[in-house]
Amino acid sequence: MNDTLDHPLVRAFLSSVEERAAALPDLRRQELLADLREHVEVALADSGSFDESDVRRVLDQLGSPGEITAAALAEEPGDHPVPDSSGHTSITLGLIVVALPAALIPVIGPLLTLPATIAALVRLWKSPQWVRREKQQATLLVLSPTVTVPVFAVVLSLALGQLAPTTVMAALLAAMTIPVAAAVRLGRSAARLRRQVG
Repeated sequence: MNDTLDHPLVRAFLSSVEERAAALPDLRRQELLADLREHVEVALADSGSFDESDVRRVLDQLGSPGEITAAALAEEPGDHPVPDSSGHTSITLGLIVVALPAALIPVIGPLLTLPATIAALVRLWKSPQWVRREKQQATLLVLSPTVTVPVFAVVLSLALGQLAPTTVMAALLAAMTIPVAAAVRLGRSAARLRRQVG
């Protein structure tokens, strides 16, 4: 192996492909990168020159990282996630995050929490941009406060020696981090998918 793969343009190109190909199975992603490395090495060795213009020409012939990964994803069997609009994604993630804090709104809060949670989960499961595993994990995280709030409240009341409204509020605030974590993971996954397709 020569130092052609150490060229900054080649490193940046391969790094971009690797990032965009995160949705591919590990073995397929490694094969894709190995094929690209070999192609770059052979093409530059054949040209006999390693200056920047030759490197750019070889990389341009391969296509953009987005085109390469889109083609590789299209070859994979099974359903492929398709990105939603950023607005649709934001609404879904927003519902996931606000469903639990809605319970804190005086009088109507508890009435808003259940519909907001149901709406968030319906939008999550109807969205084509997340795979089944991501949807299952997010559903567990969104619904987990129904178990974690009472558990946190009991633990805090035992630690403090009493069950007070502040204890329940602290338990609720601690449990709110779980749906936020789900929204962050889903948001990152959606952003990664948009980069792969774009």
